[in-house]
Order: sequence, then C-alpha cells, then structure tokens
Amino acid sequence: MKKEMKKKQVKITRESKTKNIPHESYIAFLIIMAFAFILYGNTILHDYALDDSYVITENDYTQKGIGGIGDIFTKDFFSGRYDKYGKNENIVTGGRYRPLSVVTFAIEYQFFKKSPHISHLINILLYGFTCIILYRVLQKLFRKYTGGQKWYLSFSFIATILFISHPLHTEVVANIKGRDEIMSLLGSLLTLLTVLKFLESEKLKYLVYSFIFFFLGLLSKENTITFLAVVPLSVYFFTSVTIKKNLSAIIPAVIAALLFLGIRQSVLGSNTGEVEKELMNNPFLNTGFADKYATIFYTLGLYIKLLIFPHPLTFDYYPYHIPIITWADLRAIIPLIVNIALFVYAVFGMKKKNPVSYSLWLYFATLSIASNLLFPIGVFMNERFVFASSIGYCIILAYVTTVKLPVIIKDKNLFRIILASFVGVILILYSVKTISRNLAWKDNKTLFSTDVVTSSNSVKSNSGLGELLYHEGEKVTDIKARKEILKQSIKYLDKAVSIHPDYVNALILLANAYFEYNRNTDTTLMYYMRILRVSPKFQDVYTNLPVVVKTIPEIDKRIKFYEEVYSINEDRPDVCYELGLLYGKDRKDYQKAIFYLERSVSLNTSNSDVFNSLGMAYGMSGNLKKALENFQKADALKPNDKQIMTGLGITLQQLGELQKAKYYFDKVNSMY
Repeated sequence: MKKEMKKKQVKITRESKTKNIPHESYIAFLIIMAFAFILYGNTILHDYALDDSYVITENDYTQKGIGGIGDIFTKDFFSGRYDKYGKNENIVTGGRYRPLSVVTFAIEYQFFKKSPHISHLINILLYGFTCIILYRVLQKLFRKYTGGQKWYLSFSFIATILFISHPLHTEVVANIKGRDEIMSLLGSLLTLLTVLKFLESEKLKYLVYSFIFFFLGLLSKENTITFLAVVPLSVYFFTSVTIKKNLSAIIPAVIAALLFLGIRQSVLGSNTGEVEKELMNNPFLNTGFADKYATIFYTLGLYIKLLIFPHPLTFDYYPYHIPIITWADLRAIIPLIVNIALFVYAVFGMKKKNPVSYSLWLYFATLSIASNLLFPIGVFMNERFVFASSIGYCIILAYVTTVKLPVIIKDKNLFRIILASFVGVILILYSVKTISRNLAWKDNKTLFSTDVVTSSNSVKSNSGLGELLYHEGEKVTDIKARKEILKQSIKYLDKAVSIHPDYVNALILLANAYFEYNRNTDTTLMYYMRILRVSPKFQDVYTNLPVVVKTIPEIDKRIKFYEEVYSINEDRPDVCYELGLLYGKDRKDYQKAIFYLERSVSLNTSNSDVFNSLGMAYGMSGNLKKALENFQKADALKPNDKQIMTGLGITLQQLGELQKAKYYFDKVNSMY
C-alpha cells in the first residue's frame, strides 16, 4: 500500500512540473502586469511618433484594415509607405520582412481607425505578458536557485522585475512600432518555454507549439533567429539531457526558420542590393576598415554602459551623434578589451555551466546580428537592439544579489534587508527614469525637441525637428509668429546640413524654409543646385522650381539658372519647356526656343502646352509648315482650346487656307 502511494506521489510531482503553476506565481503574474502599467501607463494618451509613420499613419496597407493583410504578407516591410509615393528607392538595402506586427496594426485600424491610445495599450499588455513568460522561463531554468527564499526575493522574480523596469526598453514599449521587438521576444521565449516543457514531459505537442511560436516570432522580426543558439544553450546549461536530445528538441524551430527564410526570399528576392550610398542608411560610408571596427567597438561599449547606467537616452544614434573614431582612441580600446574578457569568461564558464557564462552567451547571441560586426544594419546602434540582450544583464544582476550575496552575508535577515534595499533602490531609479523618459515619446515634436539636446551633433534630430517646425510654420497665419517658427526651423536644418552637407532631405526643407521665411530666392536656388548636383533627379526640386524662379525679376537670371539645371539633367521636359518659353516669349530668340521646346516634346509627347508653344515659336520664325504641324498636335491633345485654335486659324490664314482658318476663327468666336 505504501509503495503504491509512493508511486502515485512521484507521478503527481512529475505532473506538477509540467502542468501546475504554484499559487504564488499567479500573484507574481499580477504584479508583473501591474508593474508594466505603472511604468508605461503614461504612454496610453500619447500620439504616434517616429517610425509609426512607416507602419500606421502613412502605410497604405495598414489603412486598408483587414483588406491590406495580403499586401502586408507579400511585400517588403517598408512598401506600404513608399508604394503610395510610387517609389521604392528609400527601402533599406537587403529588405525587411516583418509582417506580423503590421498585421496587428491593420486589424486595429479595421476596428478603431487611427487610434494611438489603443495601440499603446496593446503594447503595454504585450510587454507585460512577455515579462510573465520570461518569469516562467527563469523559474524553470533557475529552479535550483529559487529554493529557500520568499518568492518575491527569488532569483526569477528579481531578474524579471529588473528586466521589466529597465529604461532601455522605453524605445520598444513607448514607440508603437516597437511592437515588432516585443512580439519577436515573446515568440522566442515561448519557444524556449515549450522546448523545456517537452524535455520535462516528452509530449510531442510541445514541439509543435515550439514550431508555431518560433515561426510567429520570426514573422515579427528576423532577430528571433538568434534563439536557435539561445535555446540549446539554455538546455545545456540548466538540464542534464543528452546533446542528441537537446539538438533534436530544436529541430522544429530550425524547420520554422528554414520555412521563414524561404518565404522571405520569395517575397524580397535573394539580391541584397548595392552598398547604400546615403550616409543616413550607411553610417560607415567612406570609412576605412580599421576605423569602422574601432567605431563598432565603441558602440558595443556604449551598450554595456547603458545597461549599467541608462542615461542619457535617445532614439537618435545616427551620424554623427556617434563619431567615427580610430584605434588610437580609448573609447575603442577599452570596449574591445572588455568584450574579449567577457567572451573568454563565457567560453571557460561553459564547462562548469556557470549562470554568468550563460548570461553572457545570451547577451552576445541576441546582440550579434544587430552589432554591425557580422553585416551592416544601416545605423550605428539603437537602444531597442539590446531589448532581448538585456535579459542577460538582469540575470547576472539577480544572480549576484540572490545567489552570491548570501555566501558573503551569512545572516539571513540581514541578507534579506540588504537584498530588498539594493533591489528597491535600483527599481526606484529605473522606474523614475522609465516613466520620465516615456514623456519624450508623447509625439514627434516632443521627441525631436528632447533628443536634439542629447544628440545635438546628429543629422536625424536636427533635420526632423527642422521639418516639423517648417510644416508647423506653413499652417500659421500670423506673419510674425510664422516667421519666428520658420527661423527656428532654419536653425535646426542649417545644423543638419552642416553635419551632412549632401543630405538632400534636409537641403530641400532648408531651401523651402528660406523661401517661405523671407522670399530669399538666391539662397533657395543655391540649395536647389546643391541638391541637383548630389541627386540630379530629385523630384521635389523640379516641382518647386517654377514657383521660385518666377519671383526673379531679371529674365537673364532666370535663363542662367535654368541652363545650369539643364547642364546637370538634360532629360527634364519641364526644364526644357521653361527655357523654351523664356527664350521665345521674353527674349524673342526663336531658334533657341525651338531647340529647347523640341527637346521637351522628344521627352514628353503628351503635353499640349509644349506643342502649342512650339507652334508659336515656329510661326514667329517664319516656318509656317512646322507651326501648323505642332498646333495640330496640340489640338489633338487638347481639343477646343481657344489659344490653340487661334494659333491654328492664324497659321492657316498665313498659308492661304482661308476656309479652314475661318472654321477655327468661328469656333473661337462661338465660345465668347
């Protein structure tokens, strides 16, 4: 009888490991979710900001609601925004395939339209749930380190609560677009959790779950793939299963990764594109190999510094908030030594299955593809890139305080007081920083105005704030207030251009701001020429040119400017047309007028105005046959136009075809 009871007890114990969750864990879950709302609740009333335009406010596919899901799954991550402008040249080299988070935005749009408050609320819920899953994973991995402590002073809970409060996560949670990072980590952690459950229970359903969760994580963001290393490492460090069983447990995730990569290639293609030639998408442009890697290690040092001391924070690590440095700089040498030392420690700690070694492997693995060490990612660094990696830091901090500290402090009561005090101080500091940092993410103007102070030497913040002020000034009717706003816009755009002289997006805004500020035509046109020398086909310049040039009173200056533009790009029918008009109507130089107008019609045969002007130029030069031919082409494109029919009538009259001329004159007269 006792033997049967013992067997039954063993069975229940085994089931409790796989099914039952301790009562105190539910309390922990509630605290974790509540803490997420305490930290990020002030973002719920925020507006859209920064990259939200890519996925929501300017994304045509998202704004189709459920009807846009097909496009979202079959197009590049950026296509929903750029396709609406009919251009793809700004899509990041190599492409991005991250449809799942965008699908959630499309579903939200279907039911709530543009509602940033709903989106912020969902981000908080997802973040809280991700931290709950992290807690469950840590409970399983660090089971032997949780005994003998109150659950709220346990290793797993402290590591989780440190993670949830870390200020580096504000970019992920407070920015709606950061949902891809949250969903990616959620899918990764659920994969690890289900693999651990499979190894405990040997139930195949958990392998099926691991496949599903990993695939969903990959659809959220590609860096989920780093957990192909993290999962088997976790199993190795914290279980006694064989290598064969360990590797077999990761097979479903490998299959999910291969399936994802196949789909990704079919959508984006295998061509990674040319090396990006715009500094804002390639911060190492024109940087030598040695200086590039010196700068990369500088950023790796900054990541460690920000994990330990997360201040100041900024969204803007673009050129040149991060300067290009050389190996003669200690900011490169010290991080190199530190990272090598940490890597060596991680390697040598594997044999003893040291938790610190595991944490370092987790840190290095999850940061690897965003580090710029393996391939360029288009930016020096970003705080969101260490979202998953920060788990490693929090594990180390929790391990030192909950496992190593009791070795030094033998008195349990004293240890608990010191542990609670230490963790409490960190949580207070982290929480204050997180809540205050959230305020910067209120909207674009607040974000750029805040971070331009921290990233004062960066193009991104300066040009972004300058653009916001420019558009704000356009809407102001009070002349004095408008000028003051435009003056501030010029200040920031000037700074952006001084940092990156060839940045056409800032140059066009600066040119337009000067024109709107005081009709400074010379300065405006000077910037237009700078843009065209860098980007001869930049459309915004050609759209604005006629408006600006017409404010120049001197005809010779107008002609000189258009001829400079023509020398840069001879294939613009609009520029040729303007030159034809200036030479024909204003200078009476009909031969040059005909040259440019003929060039214009050779480039665009659908503009009736050009054919009409060409007809007049030929008529004035005495070539009536050619004049008639062009008036007829103009009439075919734009029938019943008074000016064109008048030209036809006069030309036919001069050619002696009086009856035909009368027909057109009568038609014109009947219109009055």
